[in-house]
Order: sequence, then C-alpha cells, then structure tokens
Amino acid sequence: MSWLGFAGLLVVALLFVVFPLWRRAPRTNRVTLGVASNVAAFRARRQELDEQQGRGEIDTARHRELLAEAELLLVADAGVDSGTNAVPQRSGGAWLLALAGVVVIGVAVAGYVRLGAAPDLALRALLAQDSAVSSPELLTRLKERLVQRPDNTYYRLFLARLELEAGHPEDALAAYRELLQREPDATEVRAEYAQAMFLAADSKITDSVRAEAEQVLARDPGNAIALGLRGISAFQAGDYRAAIVAWNAVIAAAPASPEADAVRGAIAAARARLGEAPPPPLVRIAVTLGAGVPPDIPPDTPVFVFVREWQGPPMPVVARRLRLADLPITLEFDDTASLTPARPLASIGKIEVVARVALGGTPTPSPGDIEGRAGPFERGAETVAVELVIDQIVGAVATSSPGSAPPPAALSPGR
Repeated sequence: MSWLGFAGLLVVALLFVVFPLWRRAPRTNRVTLGVASNVAAFRARRQELDEQQGRGEIDTARHRELLAEAELLLVADAGVDSGTNAVPQRSGGAWLLALAGVVVIGVAVAGYVRLGAAPDLALRALLAQDSAVSSPELLTRLKERLVQRPDNTYYRLFLARLELEAGHPEDALAAYRELLQREPDATEVRAEYAQAMFLAADSKITDSVRAEAEQVLARDPGNAIALGLRGISAFQAGDYRAAIVAWNAVIAAAPASPEADAVRGAIAAARARLGEAPPPPLVRIAVTLGAGVPPDIPPDTPVFVFVREWQGPPMPVVARRLRLADLPITLEFDDTASLTPARPLASIGKIEVVARVALGGTPTPSPGDIEGRAGPFERGAETVAVELVIDQIVGAVATSSPGSAPPPAALSPGR
C-alpha cells in the first residue's frame, strides 16, 4: 500500500467518526422534555425505590439517598424551558473537530512516510524495473534504508549480492562481513561470502576461501556453492579426481540448475587432464522449430525439453529449460543429468522425448503452447539420437498419449 493509499484509508476512517458527530450537532438545540414528563419520571423512580426497599434490596438510608438524588434531578429539570421557548446553542465545536481530523491525518502520514513501509515500497517499485538491478540509484536507496533499519538482514544480504553483480567485490565483502557478524551461523550467507572472496581474488582459491568453504561444508555437506569451490580448489591443486567428485556432488544436488552445464564442462576438463575420454551420452536430442511456428513469439519465451519413461511415471527423468532464442540446439544427456538419483537415465529402458515452447511460461501445458514429441525409443548401449521438431499446437485439453502428463514445476529453476 502506498502512502497515498494509507492517507486515503485514514480519511475514510475519520469520516465515519466525524460525519455522525457533525450531523448530531445542529446549530440550534431545543429541549423537548416538559415538566409533566419530568414529574412522571420522578414518580416512577420513587415507586421503584419503594419496591426495592420493600423487597429488602436497599435499606432505609440508601432509599433516602437515592430518593434525594431523584428530587434534585426533578428540581434541575424544572428550571429548564418546557419546550415552548427554544434555547439556541452555538456549535462551533464542529470546526474544531474538523481541524483535529486534518492534524491527525498529517501526523499519521508523516509518521508512515518516516517510519513505516513507504521506503520499502519505493524499493520494491524500483526493483520492478528491469534496468534497476544493480543500478546506482537502487544501491543508494538500499544503503539509506539500512541506515534507518540496520538490523534488516534481508536488505543487507540483498545489498551484498547487488554489489557483487555490479562488479564491486570489496563492497560486497564488507556487506557480507557485517551480515555474518549479526548472523554467524548462516551457512548460505557464509557460502556466498566465500564465493565473493574467490571472485575478489581474481577467481583463485586462497587459504581464506578454502577455510570458509570447508566451514560451510562441515555444517551443510550438500551446499552447492561450497562444493563448487572445493572442486575448483582441487582442480587448481592438480587433484582432478577430487575435483570430479566434488563437482558430481554439485550436479547431484541440482541437476537442472543453470550452473549444471558449466559444471559438466568442468568435469569434462578434469577428465581430459586425467587422460580419460568422456563417456558417450545416453540421449542426444537435436531440437528445431517447425516452419509453422509464428515468428512473433518473444525470444525469451521458455522452452522445456525433457525425457521421460514411456508409459511410466509422468515425472521426467532428465530435463532442461531453454529460451526460444537458443533454438536450434543439440542437447546431450547422461546419468549426471538425472533429476533424481533413484531414477538414473541409464535405468530407463524405453523413453519418450518432448520439447515444448511454453507460451504460458510454465512446464505445465497450456492452450496455445507449441510442442514436439517423439518415441518410444529403446535405450541400449548406443546413444539414442533424436531429431525433434516443435510444430504441434497444444489444444484446450492436452493430447492424451501414454505418459503424457506434464513435467512438474520443479523444472522451472533450470536454465
């Protein structure tokens, strides 16, 4: 909610209070209770007190006290005009009430802008702009907000990441150090800190980088960042076998992540240093667009390519996320690309291959998506080579074929 929206709600709330009071404060009030009605009310009160005394609810002293109060009230009411003459009363208090409402609104809005979420909303609006990431204005506002809210660990971590993306590794390191002083047990933050130290050292593993990475792995053995740094450390030290082990662990943790391809390339380089030929891929897929695909589809539209078991579970065995601009492309999959260790690609005997241009933006098929399918293929000792053309438009209901359930949304973090 913006500060203008907050002020609007405050005005509406005040109107609910002020308007009834304003309506109830006419410029001339008339007393309409007559003497006769006052006397009748007094008699009714006296009868009630007599009955209470008779039932023993009040004693004689209390009876006299309450009756005296009723008599005094009757005398006071008798001095008021019975209604034949109006008693004008000025109601200047309405203007005072309105002034008080304006003051309350001003103070509330000022406090909201100074202490509330208005600066956070401004940061959010700036982040919504694609060109704002790592921009000087965003960094400046983030630093200013941290002066006001120094204990906000999210902002400090965000600042560290933005400084690193902006090419300011020293500033990023300072932000990470400040954050680790406040959250020393945050392993993910410490892993990012080690990565920032690595980049600040011209992509070299120093003793400090190694120590930070190993400290992370002692608490979180599956941390992908620290495992990657361990692999780089082993590679730079000439221990290529240890580098392969570490990098295989990275792929096992996130086989469909954007970094997985780079890690596989590093593993191939380590094997080449050992004189080992890389194992042949289990599946090779050449993906192209059909001639009937509309040319006006945005180049950043996601393309999902996946292999699954023919007539088996709908969960893909391997998958990759691309962009339309990446096509045509040839992809190779081996066991390291398997999404789960429990179902490696080598264990699947018969496969189906699917590629989908996801106009809906998600792996789940949407009407209007364009896809290509091929299969079944018997997977044996030789590489299964598939030429896949994307040219079929998905209807309102996805075409039913064996094992045609969509891939899970978990594929979306991939490239």
